Amino acid sequence: MINGKKVVGIITEYNPFHAGHQYMINQIRAEYHADVIVAAMSGDFVQRGEPAIFDKYERARDALLHGVDLVVQIPVMFSTSSAEDFAAGGVAVLRSLGFVDQLVFGSESADLAKLQQMAALELSTGSTAHAKFNAVVRDGVASGMSYPKARAEAMKLVLSGDDEEAFEMMLENRSAFDLQSNDVLGLEYIKAVKRQGDCFEVACIRRKLSLPSAHSIRDAILQNELSCVAAKEESAPERVTSQEVEEGSRTTTAELSAPPLRGIRGAAHQGYATLDMLSDMLSYRLLQLSYLDSVAPEANSVLCDYLDVSREIADALRKQVRERMRFRERIAAVKSRNYTYSRISRALLHILLDLQRKDHAALRGAYFGEAETMPYVRVLGVRKEAKELLSAIATTAVTSPARYQRTLDAFHRQTIESPEDLLMSIRAGHAELMFRSDLYAADLYRLIYHPYDSDVHLENEFTRRFMVIG
Repeated sequence: MINGKKVVGIITEYNPFHAGHQYMINQIRAEYHADVIVAAMSGDFVQRGEPAIFDKYERARDALLHGVDLVVQIPVMFSTSSAEDFAAGGVAVLRSLGFVDQLVFGSESADLAKLQQMAALELSTGSTAHAKFNAVVRDGVASGMSYPKARAEAMKLVLSGDDEEAFEMMLENRSAFDLQSNDVLGLEYIKAVKRQGDCFEVACIRRKLSLPSAHSIRDAILQNELSCVAAKEESAPERVTSQEVEEGSRTTTAELSAPPLRGIRGAAHQGYATLDMLSDMLSYRLLQLSYLDSVAPEANSVLCDYLDVSREIADALRKQVRERMRFRERIAAVKSRNYTYSRISRALLHILLDLQRKDHAALRGAYFGEAETMPYVRVLGVRKEAKELLSAIATTAVTSPARYQRTLDAFHRQTIESPEDLLMSIRAGHAELMFRSDLYAADLYRLIYHPYDSDVHLENEFTRRFMVIG
């Protein structure tokens, strides 16, 4: 709540922004009477272990033009992590703002009670049901299932009631506990909110499956890279501008939904980024690390220092390190029944972005509980009439990376003379870790994201400020 206004938070990627997102924003206003909507959004790399198709400023701008009041960034350490850590990172960012009343997420089932029941099972450590759940998961993985599949089967067995009945339901594949992608994330949001002190209410909105998904829109862009300019010019309305929004004119849901390229920022105006654009960078990085391995061949591979890289994945990568392969080819060469495509893609991306296990563990331990807020929140953009939100943010609001770097530099010059100084130093260390990771990821993304218009200049991430729309 801020100045008597209800604030609803969304955790999202907007990769890209589309009609389904517009529908959700409209429903949040109508069903949950939100006065303010805040989006915690992935930056330039997303949870599937890929670069976002459009850069974070393009996506944030689209959100602000279509009803979101404030867009803040989820740190890359969490935006490219597992569903559990992506959700927890998003919740931590919204919690750190200090004024979000409710988290609303999209759901295929819209069955909040079911998702809460599943979350309660996974959080009930020490209970008989939880022990049984873990045992079934272990057995499933040992039999060759991927972890997500084993987890789903364990949920069915434990929560469907009698074991015989559960077995019958599994055979018929009609379990009430089968989850699609948004429900999986919804489950993780509920768990994260609980772990972070029930920091706000949780609600959901049924996804409108008749609207194009982000995945189908990305496919339409990438499969038609030579013709999408013509397709957009022939069928799409002109892009709304900030001036048009100021005058009260907004793109409608119908304009955003059909055909798939309509109403999004497409190739006619900007370039896009794909995973294979990172191929040579990844090949160089793997070669570099393989030479470090050769110095101490008896030790564990340095690849295992990186988030999501298991010994099995590291061994598979070492066999292909001297091959020149596209990014997706490396994923296919490593993929096995024990690892999903996204898990391997995330592991490779973490190697490229230098996201290490120890750093992730330190941040996770510090900010995924209820005690500490994030040391800062990166503001990407705000609507003009909502600028009051910036001064209300409970933690440090970073609107200029260059200015925040000076703040971090000042901490380095301070001497530690008390326990309070030590705690501040640790917090500053966490801040610098997140900040440098985000800057590095943004700079790397900038190397592959090229606008079609050669006159368009991509600003340096370090000196770029937040945008004000409207």
